[in-house]
Amino acid sequence: MITSKRLVRGAFESADLPRLPFIPWIFTHAARLEQIPLRRIFADPTQYTKCLHNAQKLYGYDAIVSSFDSSLEMEICGYPVNWRGDYEAPAISPNPGFDFGRLKDVNVASAAKAGRFGTVIESLRRINGVAGPNLALVAVINGPLTLTAGLSGRDPLKNFTERPEEVSGAIEAAAGLILKVVQVYCQMELDIIAIADRLTAAFPAAHLPWLKSIFSPILGVIRFYNAFSVLLPGEASPDNVANLLDLGFDGMVASEIDMNTWNKLKRGRSCILGKAIPARLLNSEPRELQAYLEKYLPERIGPGVFLTTDWEVPPETPPDNVHLVMNMVSKP
Repeated sequence: MITSKRLVRGAFESADLPRLPFIPWIFTHAARLEQIPLRRIFADPTQYTKCLHNAQKLYGYDAIVSSFDSSLEMEICGYPVNWRGDYEAPAISPNPGFDFGRLKDVNVASAAKAGRFGTVIESLRRINGVAGPNLALVAVINGPLTLTAGLSGRDPLKNFTERPEEVSGAIEAAAGLILKVVQVYCQMELDIIAIADRLTAAFPAAHLPWLKSIFSPILGVIRFYNAFSVLLPGEASPDNVANLLDLGFDGMVASEIDMNTWNKLKRGRSCILGKAIPARLLNSEPRELQAYLEKYLPERIGPGVFLTTDWEVPPETPPDNVHLVMNMVSKP
C-alpha cells in the first residue's frame, strides 16, 4: 500500500498515483479539535505535537503542516505578540520606522531552540521521528512581501513604485531572513516548504524578473535539501497565475482552474497544481461543498496535481466537511 509521503512526493515527481494527495492547511483547526488554546500549545511541544498528529489521524489527510501563523517570523525578528482569541494566531503591531538592516543580525538558529519557534521545531522533530517515513511534513512561511508589510505596516506594492530603492532593499532583507528560516526547516528533512504571500498575485508583472531573483536563493536551498517549494498566493486570476509561474516554484496553489486550463497556462514550465478548495467552503453547508467538489475534482487522476485549500482551514470548520473531502478523494 502506498504511503501518504509517497503520494505527496509522487505528485511533485509527476508519477501515476492511485488517488489525489490531500494537503489541507490545518493548524488552528487542530487546536480547536483538541480544545487547547493556541497560547497553550505554543508553550508545550507535547501538546503541540498531539494536536497536529491527532487531527491528521482523525481525517487521514496526507501531510502535517507545521503551523499557519504569519506572526511567527515577525516574532523571530524581535516583535512582541499580542494574543487574541483562543484559536486565533496572535497579532503583531508593525513599526513604520523598522530598520530592515537589523535582519542580517537575527540569529534564527538560536531562535529555533526557544520560544514559539522552538516549540514548532521540536514538535516537527518528534512528528518526523514517529511518522516521518509515512507522512509528508510541510512548513508554511511568510513570503518576503508579506513579511516586509507586517514588519513596517506599509504596503510594499504601493511604495515599490514611489520609493523603489528603499522598498527593494527592505524586501531583499526580509528575503534574507526567510532564507535562514528555510534552512532551519530544511535541516529537519521536510518534504515541502510553502511560501504564503498574498501580495505576490498583485505584484507588477514588469518587476516579476526582479522578484524571481529574490526568491531564487530560497528555492535553491529548498531543492538542495530534496524538498519541494509551493507558493500560496491566495486568490489569483488565471492571468496572475500565469505570470507567477515564472517565479520558479515547484508547485502553486490555485482554485477554480481545471487541468486543461492549467496546462495551457504552464506552457511547458515545470510546476504542479495545488488544486484548491476555497477555505470558506469548508464552513458551508455539506451540499454546497459537495457540489463544488463534483464540479472541480478531476474525474481521472492525472500526474502533477494535489488537492489542497486556498488558505488555512478555519478553526470552526465542521469536521464532517473535512471527512466529506477525504471520502470523495479516497473513493475508487
